[in-house]
Amino acid sequence: MHKKIFVLVLALLLVSVGIVSAQSGNLPGSGWWSGQQIQNVGSASTSVLFTAYDGQGNDFPCGNPKSAAPGQSVNFLTNSDCTVPAGFVGSAVVSADQPIAAIVNVVNMPSGRAAGMYRGTDGADVANTIAFPLMKNNYFGRSTTLYIQNASSSLNTVTVTVRVGGSTHTKVFNNVPASAMVLVGPADVSPAMGNNTAGSATVTGTGALAGAALEYQTAVALGSNLHAYTAFGPQDFAQRAFCPLIRNNYVRLNTGIQAQNVHTAAQNITITYSYRVNNQGAVQTRSITKGPVAAGAAVTFFTPSDGLPDRAVGSATVQGASGPIAVIVNDETFTLNPNRVAAYTCFPDTADTTEIALPLYKEFYFGDTSGIQVQNVGNAAANITATYYPPSGNPVVFTQNNVAVGASATFYSVSNNSPALLQTAGGVVVTSNQPIVAIVNEEPGTKTGARPASTQDAKIYEGFNQ
Repeated sequence: MHKKIFVLVLALLLVSVGIVSAQSGNLPGSGWWSGQQIQNVGSASTSVLFTAYDGQGNDFPCGNPKSAAPGQSVNFLTNSDCTVPAGFVGSAVVSADQPIAAIVNVVNMPSGRAAGMYRGTDGADVANTIAFPLMKNNYFGRSTTLYIQNASSSLNTVTVTVRVGGSTHTKVFNNVPASAMVLVGPADVSPAMGNNTAGSATVTGTGALAGAALEYQTAVALGSNLHAYTAFGPQDFAQRAFCPLIRNNYVRLNTGIQAQNVHTAAQNITITYSYRVNNQGAVQTRSITKGPVAAGAAVTFFTPSDGLPDRAVGSATVQGASGPIAVIVNDETFTLNPNRVAAYTCFPDTADTTEIALPLYKEFYFGDTSGIQVQNVGNAAANITATYYPPSGNPVVFTQNNVAVGASATFYSVSNNSPALLQTAGGVVVTSNQPIVAIVNEEPGTKTGARPASTQDAKIYEGFNQ
């Protein structure tokens, strides 16, 4: 009897030691590389196979399969596990005989301090149409590159349409090989995006696609921060979306929310914030409606201009008036050292479950630490449990009870109660008696008995609802 093989596709992995040009669709500066963390979310041990592909669809082996027990994670480093050359920019396919979840961590350390994370795409979720709610060309000094992978087994013709206001900009790639990836920057579409503009993008293929977006500093010799998010497929479109973490000058961080109308007609879009001031007191709410937003276009919500009080922190729900939307969050501050710049995709209400897999959690590990933000999207108070699977030893359980509807629970600095977890990294599984969604927010951090804080940028990735 043959075992079912579970497949994930990763639209970007890279090793670049030379200087590359942002105008060519790559990232500014040198030293870029990626690490991939894959979690076994099945019920039995498995071996994880990782294969890289270049732009012509040629495959590169990435070492022997790595074993993972249920709940545990394994890591593949592009610059050491894979036989790719310096300057390689490509894609990957990950497979196992148990269900798996994966994230990609893109950094330019030690030469710089930029970092971003995004989720791999399940082989069951690839689609002929994918959406990117936010694309920039030198917009307040930041630009976006789209990384689009042919997730089919045959040649694929890929059409990219960027919408900026009422104008459209296109790029067509013919006969993209199986598993290969193409890159699209602001100068690659026709006509090129105008300077200091921002819009959204829709990508269609004659076969299935997966994608990721990286937003970077436009005119710098070496990148110091980075945004990363995964493209939306039809399974990610819904009339309502949940965003587990929003902030207004909370630890000097502000949140922007970009909502793309992926409906076939114009519609209004409403955001409802649920927050506490300074993470204390009763949960408060505030709603803002904007529109009508044209089909394919996007609208921006921003916590300072939407009237949230100073030091508000919480979550948000975004609603389309008549059809589906796709929503991302940008968290930014340029007043901290190091800077905090991070992005994540909000969750469609069709995706909420009572169990979530988180492939990578760090507890003051090599100068970085994680916080888990879990939003209760059910209709009653939630009891939430987080089970941490360290690299060795028994799993450790943490709980928070009576989390209000629409509100979020935070798991942070768990070594306060479990000192043996200090300076460890591993996978986490979150469960609840109510539907939930979750993100992991990783940033520099220090604690007595651990290494000093790193100089890395912050990074966020989305949990995998099971």
